Amino acid sequence: MTLHQLPAADRTATPWRNGGGLTREVAAATDGSWRVSLAEVAADGPFSVFPGLDRVLTVVTGPGLELTVGDAQPATVRPLHPFAFSGELPTTGRLLDGPVTALNLMARGRSLTVTVARGPVELRPAPGATVLAVDLAGHDAVQVTHPDTAHAHDAVLLTIGPAGPGQEHAQPI
Repeated sequence: MTLHQLPAADRTATPWRNGGGLTREVAAATDGSWRVSLAEVAADGPFSVFPGLDRVLTVVTGPGLELTVGDAQPATVRPLHPFAFSGELPTTGRLLDGPVTALNLMARGRSLTVTVARGPVELRPAPGATVLAVDLAGHDAVQVTHPDTAHAHDAVLLTIGPAGPGQEHAQPI
């Protein structure tokens, strides 16, 4: 079976690597090549550094963040607007107007796509890809791999792995 239900109620909070906040793992590859978690950001401060990993952060609750990645100018990360950055660069977050919960995708050597679906979608992963749909309302999730399909509604869609030529990970229905 390549379809897994991932209820939010089953997740345990663990401290960030740097102790600056809490995270709840949604799903991860058994080989350690990718991980998806929900991070609670309650205060301004540094993010953990993850050498060799690419990251995509999506604020799912709260007003947003300002992130400073390496020497770049600060970037405003608004709710439901995925923001990609290198996990190996020092990153500092500043809350815009209160705490946020951020969906955090981290991967090594993988193709990453994060989109927000409003309304119903069909999840159809390409061969070799994994699709996670994280519900915007309660953060329950479903993980799907090829050849299975699933349906989601109002969710953040995360695709990890090769997209495959001409194949989509989700289609509106």
